[in-house]
Amino acid sequence: MIGVRAADGKLLWSYNRIANGTANIPTCIAAGDDIFASSGYNDGGSALLHLTADGEEVKAEEVYYFGAKELQNHHGGMVLIGETLYFGHGHNKGFPVAVDLPTGKVLWNAQSESRDIGNGSAAITYVDGHVIFRYQNGPVALIEATPSEFRFKGLFRPEVIQKEAWSQPVVVDGKLFLREQDTLMVYDVSTKN
Repeated sequence: MIGVRAADGKLLWSYNRIANGTANIPTCIAAGDDIFASSGYNDGGSALLHLTADGEEVKAEEVYYFGAKELQNHHGGMVLIGETLYFGHGHNKGFPVAVDLPTGKVLWNAQSESRDIGNGSAAITYVDGHVIFRYQNGPVALIEATPSEFRFKGLFRPEVIQKEAWSQPVVVDGKLFLREQDTLMVYDVSTKN
């Protein structure tokens, strides 16, 4: 990770402890003066950095670090709801986890509960109190976004599954959009009264 000054591109800070030699894919999560990042390929990991201004400079201090075997997001993204991070943990695994951002405490890890849901990494999005996991092998799972426990709400297999499903699911106006290579699928997920 790096931080640069927007006005002139000057490098302000850098951190490479979680970097891997293949691809550092997930987008960092910014929360106030903190930055959370994670990368996979079994040699990355996860870390929270705290940024502080020091005159014209910025210091990045490591708050916590987890090695790849402890906590990693291969690809598929992460979402922050309140102070809880949700993402798929593991290289090509996508096991749902909830992590307390300030402390790094894993609130729940659904590795055993989610083995039959989907395989591979999970692209995720958040909507209406839930996290939608789109697994690499196609299935779409609905998981309640609660820090207290893993709550699996449902699963379906999209009409078209061709290759690795890596694109993010998107929800707009009660419609779930799923891209599968050159095919766009739309599902009505609105709540009917």
